[in-house]
Amino acid sequence: MLQNLQSILLKKSFKQVGAYTITGSLCKAISFAALPFFVNTLSEGDIGILNIFSISIVFLTPIISMGVLYSISIDYFKLSRENYARAFSTGLIIPAAICLLLFPVLFFFHAPLEKNFHFQPSFFWMVPSGLFLNFCFEAFIILMRNQNKVKLFTRVSILKVLVEIGLSVLLIVFIYKSWYSRALSILISGVVVGGMFFYHAIKNKFLVRSFNYKVFKNELYFGISGMLLQTAIFFINSSDKFFVMAWFGKEQAGYYAVAATFATIQYVVSISLLQYLQPVLYGKFSESFTWKQVKGLYQKYFLAMIATLAGVIVFTFIVYHYVLKAAYKEYLLYFYILCISAFVWSVSNIFLQFILFNKNKKIILQLSAISIFISFGVNSITARYFGIVGLSVGQIFTNIFVLFIVLYFNNKLKYFA
Repeated sequence: MLQNLQSILLKKSFKQVGAYTITGSLCKAISFAALPFFVNTLSEGDIGILNIFSISIVFLTPIISMGVLYSISIDYFKLSRENYARAFSTGLIIPAAICLLLFPVLFFFHAPLEKNFHFQPSFFWMVPSGLFLNFCFEAFIILMRNQNKVKLFTRVSILKVLVEIGLSVLLIVFIYKSWYSRALSILISGVVVGGMFFYHAIKNKFLVRSFNYKVFKNELYFGISGMLLQTAIFFINSSDKFFVMAWFGKEQAGYYAVAATFATIQYVVSISLLQYLQPVLYGKFSESFTWKQVKGLYQKYFLAMIATLAGVIVFTFIVYHYVLKAAYKEYLLYFYILCISAFVWSVSNIFLQFILFNKNKKIILQLSAISIFISFGVNSITARYFGIVGLSVGQIFTNIFVLFIVLYFNNKLKYFA
């Protein structure tokens, strides 16, 4: 038995999964270690504004990426190195151009956004800048994962969170005790990682002086479905926070945001595991592996998500009772509900990979449209008639509906045949 355990631990795949998971968990642990400082130093209103700032970036990322991130991930396994470099370089033009257009758009619509969602005046330049930098980080992660650069992935991820948290604490303590210091630190850490991303892309000859109109046209065409899918993912996982801000004010949004932050640990671990599993699955899909040949990976992933759920609940209970302000303890129920919702989504997420790999635009559009309709409808009804608790419970039902829809389309693509 001991020899079997040693052989498992020494397997390259196990080490890679461990590296991705430990790195993701460590980065999140650093953020959570600093969370009591931010919660106890900044006002509930500041926490609410920061939540809107971060959620705005999450919401607009699918719009500016137009499915480019999906193509960067999938085409690596389908195209030659030369063709991939041309597609990669051409694809970067899309998010860069859209981010530039967002500057005047957000400036023009600033008044209604401030009235309804407490948008701050500086958001008109901070949000587009943060969007492009976030896109660069996501693209960098994809490149490192596809190249299996585990050590570089670890260094970049830890560096980003250390710069972001370290600067935030310094600016809040010595310069300005406000949400602005925290948001500015997020942008600065993005600049650091963005520079590393372009250096890595140039060094590995992914970034070339080439514009391919056909690739650009195809990216825009696929981008519509990719954008809608990313928008659907936003609605499923994050749109509830906008409803809380709009219906219940920035203080309640602050309490809800902290609960949601702890619930997203489940999501972080899921993404960390998929950092390893996604290229493995895509490789097997490209070789026409059947469900029976890969279902073992799904089973192990599911068990990992169950263990994560239990661990997150225990950890968050301790933090709420012994670390955060006493006022937050009253809203621990939000976390329990949102944590279950995050678990259901983590299951949907791995089944979504087969749909993404096939790049079936019709199915992606249908899945996205249905998910957005369900999420928006549930959020609107629960926020209006059932309060914040009802809104949070609605997230569980939304994710259950989405899981069944994802499984339906997997079956339609004959994945389970």
